[in-house]
Amino acid sequence: MISHIPTSEQLFSELPFAELLLDEPLFEAVESLGFDMMTEVQASAIPQALHGKDLIVNAKTGSGKTLAYLLPMLQQILDNPQTVSQALILAPTRELCRQINKQCSLLAKFTDIHAAVIIGGEDPKHQIKALQTFPEIIIATPGRLLEHVKREVIDLESINILVLDEADRMLAMGFSDEVISIATHCNEECQTVLYSASYNQNKFALLTDAILYDAEVLMVDSTREDNRNITQQKILSDDRAHKLKLCKYLLENEKYSKAMVFANKKETVNVICGWLQSENITSAFIHGDVDQDKRNQQLRKFRTGEINIIIATDVAARGLDISDLDLVINFDVPHNGEDYMHRIGRTGRMTETGSAITLVDANEWNNMISIEHFLDIKCPLRKIGALPARYKGPENQKSSGKAFGKKRKKASEKKTVKKVKNRSKNRVRDKKNIGKRRQPSAKHHSE
Repeated sequence: MISHIPTSEQLFSELPFAELLLDEPLFEAVESLGFDMMTEVQASAIPQALHGKDLIVNAKTGSGKTLAYLLPMLQQILDNPQTVSQALILAPTRELCRQINKQCSLLAKFTDIHAAVIIGGEDPKHQIKALQTFPEIIIATPGRLLEHVKREVIDLESINILVLDEADRMLAMGFSDEVISIATHCNEECQTVLYSASYNQNKFALLTDAILYDAEVLMVDSTREDNRNITQQKILSDDRAHKLKLCKYLLENEKYSKAMVFANKKETVNVICGWLQSENITSAFIHGDVDQDKRNQQLRKFRTGEINIIIATDVAARGLDISDLDLVINFDVPHNGEDYMHRIGRTGRMTETGSAITLVDANEWNNMISIEHFLDIKCPLRKIGALPARYKGPENQKSSGKAFGKKRKKASEKKTVKKVKNRSKNRVRDKKNIGKRRQPSAKHHSE
């Protein structure tokens, strides 16, 4: 059951963290991080969460949502200290789990609260040892956590706070059954909070009906809201070779501290990285085939500034919060508007600004227009004089901006020649026996 849906205007007013009834260690941590006023999602969600309400929160990436659920979670644990694990945060990717853990450590640094990260790609033995210490908070990907549950390594009966971060991504990755299974193992009175950047009631119905009770939906902001902190452009291109040249040009001529280049396929990521290396442009890459240790190493170098360009698939589009990342290049047009939003959301976070440039070829034009309509944005067309594209956009466009496709022939125009099937079977064995068959005996003839 889901209750009324307040609007962001009804919920938000500028509130200082000092007005929240937080224990001194938490308030001290918030101050040490330089936070003074709450963001919109924080002002909307924190008071509700502190009252133990089940929540569905729609909040765009980079809006401060991680703190919005961590702060009330930590306060509730301080209010009710126990010797067992009390809170569980589920996230779709390893990188997001690590990012959450980092934020959690900073907020809990003046307390005795500890967290354990349970993700794939790491030695389960170390995770089992971590779970046996009964950390107050478990941060996990659904698949690996469910493995530990099924092996009875951990009992989730004591979990009374469950947070689903990037729930839309977990649904897209097919984790719905795993999430529901995990939720059923938690305490019956468990408070459940779901965060998504693109909440759709129909799409989430199966999940929300199974694990939430009388949930309040906070539509803090919408996927379709234009992120004014990000300058968004598109550049026409002819083919992959042309895109590689454009990518090199942008990385050599744009002003940025750090840049991310996104591609749809792992193979494309490898090609881009190899091309840039051959052009003496240092970069690193991340995709599903890169093992966890190397991913961590690459991201560490990116954060510290040892490298300032990283090439990635959508595996890195969520959960990465890297300061000074002010340029995103979409080498391929993303599959949909949600993926586009999460890619460009790596820049322009909170009050920072950034640029997002998408390279669009003839086959991707319609998809790019669909994304613009979905997000209610218009990405201006930019031209690179040194690398002009032969493709100038569709010659004929629909009112939507999409290109006209090839017309199919009407059924009446098609030739309707009825084919008569040859019902006789031409067996090989029959051909071999032609002229060699035994003649029927006289007895058979008489019968």
